[in-house]
Amino acid sequence: MNPKDDRTAPWLRDAITVDVVVRLDDEVTFDARNVARIRYRGINVKEAFTVRDAVGRFYRASLRFCEGDVATALAYEAMEADPESPVAITLFNAIPQRQRMLWVTQKAAELGVYAIQPVFTVRSVQADGLAHEKAHAWPGQAIKGARQCRRSIVPEVMRPLSLAEALATPAWTGASLRVVIDDRAEPAAAGSSGAPTSIALVVGPEGGFNAQEREMLRAAGAAMWRLGGRVMRAETASIAGLAVLQHRFGDLTIAD
Repeated sequence: MNPKDDRTAPWLRDAITVDVVVRLDDEVTFDARNVARIRYRGINVKEAFTVRDAVGRFYRASLRFCEGDVATALAYEAMEADPESPVAITLFNAIPQRQRMLWVTQKAAELGVYAIQPVFTVRSVQADGLAHEKAHAWPGQAIKGARQCRRSIVPEVMRPLSLAEALATPAWTGASLRVVIDDRAEPAAAGSSGAPTSIALVVGPEGGFNAQEREMLRAAGAAMWRLGGRVMRAETASIAGLAVLQHRFGDLTIAD
């Protein structure tokens, strides 16, 4: 991700000292977008956020002042671990009904997803239903999830695309591993070797993909993964799939 993107954490060129107030807008900062990053997250004075230095150390900081293009913060705690996963996962999610994409977006952010690509499928919500599904509020849910779990990056929520369009995006074609959660797959189909740096995860709608869509996914290089013997709701499959991938390839591990 471009360090000048407003979705990245504010970061400083110099080392950060705990309990020292720093300016987020002057010449010591890496660039001039730190105040914009604060505003993008909706952080108010006295609220906490994550900041990083140029060598990748992360800290919790409290916003002390923010007016115009000027902001100051007090770093009060060094974080023990990088809040971002080593694997960049893009969630290709068929848009579910009953405004459940709001919940999926927030929880996917908490599980460390890098980006979310809403997808139109035959059985998903269609374009004329986006207003009812509050699609305008999906990015805000990503911000809420990122703030909740102290992430340094806010996942990007991209504009909805058809399945065919989504499978032509760089997030799909450039992924090291492309996976579809599929309750019809053979149990052995979940095998994978190596350590991917980027993953495209596809979760279908209630009722699943139709035969044409399943063939389209296979032709695009998707591996069909089955998660146990239970048929999950679509939103449950999204979260379960992310958790499995972060456990196998990311940072969702059990400390000894």
